[in-house]
Amino acid sequence: MKAVVKQRIGDGFVELTDVPEPEVEPGTVILAMGAAGICGSDLQILHGRFHGYVVPCVMGHEFAGTIERVGPGVSNLSPGDRVVSETHAYTCGECFYCRSGVYNLCPKRKAFGYGTNGAFTRFVRVRKEIIHKLPEGITVRDAALLEPTSVALNALTRNSRIAPGESVLIIGPGPIGLLCLQVATLSGGRVTMVGTERSRQRLALAVRLGAERVLTDTELYDGIADGSLKGSFDVVVIAAGNASVFETALMAVRVAGKVVHLGETAENASFPLSLIERKNLTVQGSFSHNWPVWENAISLVKDGAIDVHSLISHEYEISRWREAFEMVESRAGVKVLMKP
Repeated sequence: MKAVVKQRIGDGFVELTDVPEPEVEPGTVILAMGAAGICGSDLQILHGRFHGYVVPCVMGHEFAGTIERVGPGVSNLSPGDRVVSETHAYTCGECFYCRSGVYNLCPKRKAFGYGTNGAFTRFVRVRKEIIHKLPEGITVRDAALLEPTSVALNALTRNSRIAPGESVLIIGPGPIGLLCLQVATLSGGRVTMVGTERSRQRLALAVRLGAERVLTDTELYDGIADGSLKGSFDVVVIAAGNASVFETALMAVRVAGKVVHLGETAENASFPLSLIERKNLTVQGSFSHNWPVWENAISLVKDGAIDVHSLISHEYEISRWREAFEMVESRAGVKVLMKP
C-alpha cells in the first residue's frame, strides 16, 4: 500500500512509497483510514526539527476511519464500525502515569506518525484500548479533528480552567488555537485572538467562532509597548509554535494571571524569567490527552457545542501530499485533511 514515509533524519527525506499492509495481532484492530489531519508537528518532522522521531516511519497521527479486521481478544469492536483512534500507539501500562490514568505522560509512550507507523496510508494497526466508536452525527471526516479538539480540552478544562468572565488572549489562530477559542468561550471566557498578517483568513474565522476581538501580532506588540494591552488579560494561551511569543505572553497577562502553553515547538525560548516571579504568574504546560478527555470531545462535537467542520478547508489524496503540506505551511488552509 502507498504511504507518506519519513525515510531519514534531517530536512526533507519524505516520500510516497510502498509499505506492507499491517497484520492484525491479538488485542488490535486494523483500521481503514478515512481521513487524517496534517498537524504542525508533521511539518516539523518534514523539516527534521521534531524531537525524537524514528525513521523510517509512516507519518500522521490525527485520524479516523472504519474497522477492517479485528484480532483475537477484541470483543467490543466489529468490522464496519466507524471509529476514531487516540495517538498513543504504545504505553507501558505499568508506570505511575499509566496507573494514574494519565498514560499520555508515560515515559515509554510511542505515538503514531513519529514513534511508530501512522495514518498517512490506507491501513493502520491500532490497539483496542485507544479506539472510540463514533456516534451518529459525527462524520469520519470531522472525526479526524477530535485529536486536536482533545488537546484543547485537556489544556483548558483539565490542566487549567477558564472562569466565566475572564479575558483570554489566544496567540496562534491555527486549528489548536481556534479550538481553544471555542473551549474558552464555552467556559464563559471573553476571547481575543492574535495572528500574523498572513493569518487574516483564520482571524476572520475566529470571529465567526466567537472571538470578541482579533489582533495582528504587530497590533499586540504595539499595545504592549504603549501600555494599552500590557497586563490586560487574565489568561494567555500560547497555541503557536514560535518560542519567541512566550515573552509576549508574560507581558500581556495580568499580575497573578495564568499562561497556558500547548504550542508544539522545537525552538528554545529566551525571556526574563523574573517576570514569572514578580508578576506572581501561574504557568501551565499541557500535553496530549487521555480517555475521559476524548469522550468529552466526542460528546461536545456530537452536540454541536464545538464546531470542527468549519475548520476543514482542504482535502487531498495522499498521492498529493506535497500540495497538502504546502497548503498548511503557507497558512492558506486552516485544517487540511488527507485521504487514501
